[in-house]
Amino acid sequence: MSPDILHPENNGIPQLFHVLFITYHLQKDPNALIQKLRVIGSYTSLAAAKTAAYSCLFDMGYEKDWFTVYTVVGDSDDGKIVSATAPDGTTFSVQILNSVLDNDAPQGASKLWNYTVEEHDQRISTELYYVVQVKTHYDDEQLRDINIEGTFLTYNAAREYAKGVLLNPTDGIDTKSYAQYDEAGPDQRDCGFGANVIVHAVGVNGENFLVSVVKSQTVESVRLAEAAMRIA
Repeated sequence: MSPDILHPENNGIPQLFHVLFITYHLQKDPNALIQKLRVIGSYTSLAAAKTAAYSCLFDMGYEKDWFTVYTVVGDSDDGKIVSATAPDGTTFSVQILNSVLDNDAPQGASKLWNYTVEEHDQRISTELYYVVQVKTHYDDEQLRDINIEGTFLTYNAAREYAKGVLLNPTDGIDTKSYAQYDEAGPDQRDCGFGANVIVHAVGVNGENFLVSVVKSQTVESVRLAEAAMRIA
């Protein structure tokens, strides 16, 4: 992932721009590396992704005055567009991450031949599955590196790719290179470290890695889920 996420250099290779909606509450769930991470849209242009990101929380029914902190960032190295904090301490983050779309690469992570793009907002309306890697630093649980490692049309393709994200046999990196390595079994949807987490690993320096397969969601579906939570 390029560190300059909002100004990617694609060298003529098509890219996708993914809008992530992340919520977590360390006080309620101190062991959660990320409480909820959802990809609410993939776009074929950065401008369209930014438009969606800026309006994300409002489209879900939240109002700016409800938050104790509400910050908008035009450009950032980590792709963060909006940060907000609720009265109960829950933190909301809207981020944009990009990934290269390379159908010609033999092992390309994002290989999409058949997908539909909505003309009015440049959003991909085809259902997608994302391989998401989250790295949490051992000395600061709030410092998280998030990458979209791949985008796929089927769960099975995404899951198969997820299994190898933390491994590189060519460079001698295997499961024994980690202090701990857990992988979901063939009939399991997670490895016991959160919903959709296919691989969990602990590095020799104590950093945690989570590799998940996440299904795309619409803003409307997330809005209904968030509304149900507020009522509860």
